[in-house]
Amino acid sequence: MAPLTFTLHYGPGQLMVEAHGLATLADLYGLADLVATVCAKQGWRRAGMNLLGVEHTQAISFTDHLQLGAYIAERLAHLERVASIVPQRYRTGTSEKAAQKAGLQLRTFTVLEEATAWLAAP
Repeated sequence: MAPLTFTLHYGPGQLMVEAHGLATLADLYGLADLVATVCAKQGWRRAGMNLLGVEHTQAISFTDHLQLGAYIAERLAHLERVASIVPQRYRTGTSEKAAQKAGLQLRTFTVLEEATAWLAAP
């Protein structure tokens, strides 16, 4: 698989970052930083992270998922709605629950269209 790349798609008042390639855990932290920075500078309140084209370079432990969820919640606290779209095989719910517990309105999806509809809903 190719190196990790990000493509930013801008919609009405929201950002969708599409990722493809091999990703480390550090890359996922960096993705949260990218989303936080772009949304803050643009004044956007909603964002999606499309990870359907991502392969992990290593297994991510339960603790890693908890810490990642908490980090995402911290970095994206200024957003009103965040969607994460992941392949079914990577869907654990741990990061999502950790982010929600920290106060972030984050939902994880396995279907892009469901995530974009949720982001666009009033």
